[in-house]
Amino acid sequence: MNKDLIYFASEAILKLPAKLDYKLVLLENHEDNIVLRDGKVEKMLRATSLSLAINLYLDGRDGFFYTNDLRPDSVSAFIRQAFETTKLLEPDETRTLADPSRYYKGGGPDLQNFDASLSEIDPKEKIRLLQDTAREVEGTDKRIISMQTRYNDRQHEAHYLISNGFDGHEQSSYCTLTSIITVEGEGGQHPMDGWGESRLFFKQMPHQGIAPTALKRTLQKIGQRPAPSGRYRMILESPCAGNFLQPILNAMNGQALQQRTSFLRGKLGQQVVSPLVNIVDDPLQPGTRGASLFDYDGVATQRRELFTEGRLQTYFIDTPMGKKLGMKPTTQGIHRLIMGSPKPAPSPLPLWGSAGPFILVTDYNGGNCDPVTGNFSYGIEGFLIENGAIVQPVSGMNITGNILDVWQRLSYVGDDADPWETELIPTLAFEDVAFDGI
Repeated sequence: MNKDLIYFASEAILKLPAKLDYKLVLLENHEDNIVLRDGKVEKMLRATSLSLAINLYLDGRDGFFYTNDLRPDSVSAFIRQAFETTKLLEPDETRTLADPSRYYKGGGPDLQNFDASLSEIDPKEKIRLLQDTAREVEGTDKRIISMQTRYNDRQHEAHYLISNGFDGHEQSSYCTLTSIITVEGEGGQHPMDGWGESRLFFKQMPHQGIAPTALKRTLQKIGQRPAPSGRYRMILESPCAGNFLQPILNAMNGQALQQRTSFLRGKLGQQVVSPLVNIVDDPLQPGTRGASLFDYDGVATQRRELFTEGRLQTYFIDTPMGKKLGMKPTTQGIHRLIMGSPKPAPSPLPLWGSAGPFILVTDYNGGNCDPVTGNFSYGIEGFLIENGAIVQPVSGMNITGNILDVWQRLSYVGDDADPWETELIPTLAFEDVAFDGI
């Protein structure tokens, strides 16, 4: 990190003809993106960026500015222009920096979440990983039309300097490997599905199993069609379960509360979902994605309960929103979400033994949730299952209802969440969900 640059910018701000507060964030990112199609390199991208984000706080005005031109003369000129622009903004006395007593003071654990070698690894080694992944299924099934194998990684570093007493550095990395396969289906259909894995360090990346899993998932889709409309037990596969939680997380946002576009407004401390719902945000676990010692405002992170036995425990409120709402600020948002149960079921497999019928949802195809009422409609695909066996693959169906009402009918929380994701949400089952099909 070129730390001298951020201190140069702070000195340029101090030379402005007015006393003002500021927040500076110097961002450096390195990313590799490689795509193989049918065993041949289709795309290679290596991108490195260095940028400076600036917040200026002047007499109740908060101006945000961003530049990639980091030559000293350009930075000085940019800051002068930013100052003149900030003077034109309408005052808003709530737009201030966080209370310094809330800043991270140091002494936290080594988060062990940065692979310094990612940008130094020979791209040929990453291509070999892609080729080895693709070879696992090449020529194994004549129904394969095409196969795309993707690798990408990212190194992120940021240095923060805030005028009322914060100076901090953070870094993180991750890499992902994904296989996406298209096969010949029935009636002119070309089903497509995939599978991927992510890790913090390149050496942790699995070298087997990704493409075979992608092929199996794709072949299972052959013959997709809508199932009869009705009310079914709905099982959400772990990789897609987080999408069904997202409207609730959005409703916890301070801006949504302030604008009265949240169906959770006024419900703090109430049981709004099933008692099986226990969710925490735990950003202080070393060696995990999403781990962080402080947020974008420099505020120290902490383990925070979001839901306890279905009771809403907190909102996501930063300093400005806290002042607008007359509430104590908490956090900007989620870092590492973990959903569990005091007595989690051993695995999703016992669900297959129930008589059914039920629908296993494996993906979504669009839809929306009204942020004020919580009424939703989502397109889904998956499988109709009865007596422990797949009856048919399903597509062209919608699930409808009210998001809080359905979450009250949660009946099962598994233990199969992917530990390498930033949101650890296991397989979930909900009773009596409305499906619209044929």
